[in-house]
Amino acid sequence: MASFIPIISEILPMIMPASTRVTSADEVSRAEATSDDAVIEQAAVVDQCDSMCASVLTTRPKCSSSIRHNSEQDAIIYAVSGTGVLIVKEGFDDTLKRHTIKPGGFAFIPAWTEHRIENESDVDVVWVVTKSGPRPVGAVLQDWGGDEVLEAKKA
Repeated sequence: MASFIPIISEILPMIMPASTRVTSADEVSRAEATSDDAVIEQAAVVDQCDSMCASVLTTRPKCSSSIRHNSEQDAIIYAVSGTGVLIVKEGFDDTLKRHTIKPGGFAFIPAWTEHRIENESDVDVVWVVTKSGPRPVGAVLQDWGGDEVLEAKKA
C-alpha cells in the first residue's frame, strides 16, 4: 500500500481540476501607490502551489532594503524597471559583491544567501521576485553575518 503513495501523488495533479490565478497590475500597483515605505513587497501569486510564489518588489529612489536572507528559499529576480544594485555576501571569505541589475536582467539568489537591495537612482526600481516556496519567507539581519532581527515581512 505504501508503495502506491508516490504514484498517487504524481497522478493526482493530472486528474484533479486545478484553477488558474491571475493577478492584475491594478491589484499590485494600488497598494504600492499608497505606501511611503522605502521598500515595498507586494504579493502577486502566493499560496497557489507548494513550490513557488511571486512578488513585486519596489525600491524607492535613494533607498535600500535591510540586510536579509530568504531562509530555505531560492529566489530569481527579474528587473522590470529602474536600475538597482544587489549586494550579496558570497563565499567563505565573506566578500560583499555588488551586482548592477538593469531592466530585463535576471539574478539568482541561493537559499540562505545574505543580500541587500539598493536604489541609487532618482526613480523607483521594480523587480519581480519568484521564490521556491508557497509564500515568501526570510529573516532580517542586524548586520552582515549578524543575528536575526525579525521574520522578514517586507524587503
